[in-house]
Amino acid sequence: MLNLEKIESKFKKIVSSAEWKNLQNKYNQSEHVLMFGHGGNMAVADHAAIDSSRLTNKNVIAPGSGTLCTSIIADSNFNDWIMNWIKMRTRGVDNAKCLAIGFSCSLNNESSNAIVTALNWCDEENISTAMISAQYNPCGNSDIIKIVQNVELYHTSEILSLALTYELIHGAGFTCPSILKKCKK
Repeated sequence: MLNLEKIESKFKKIVSSAEWKNLQNKYNQSEHVLMFGHGGNMAVADHAAIDSSRLTNKNVIAPGSGTLCTSIIADSNFNDWIMNWIKMRTRGVDNAKCLAIGFSCSLNNESSNAIVTALNWCDEENISTAMISAQYNPCGNSDIIKIVQNVELYHTSEILSLALTYELIHGAGFTCPSILKKCKK
């Protein structure tokens, strides 16, 4: 049987933490939310951004296109591409109304460092920041809200990350759709 590392108890522990309450508050106040990650977390960010935009009154975006990502990487480098994407996406936007959420399973490698670089830049530009990570990542400015899942498996972290984005939607007073209600229409 697939090991999900007692995901439900980890979820409950996270959403009852002070860090989560801080992130929920920032999410509730934000008009623009930027979500990003690498690998499976890029898919999590893309899926979460689409549903968050559909189900809330927020402008939620993610760099889900491989064409977009590789173009920006070709124009700069792997470490700076997310930061450069955020620079493009926040042109003409009041940074104080923005929230950047990075998702990471990795620690202290190129992938994690690129996410931290982007979050540090956001923090310096008055964009609220959060990192949802599988394990504690000591990198980054102290103002970055760190949501630590305390999991060891990539799939557990990615499933938990997506579930947490639905909790943000719910915690902001919006409703996630019901399959049964939709079928009865």
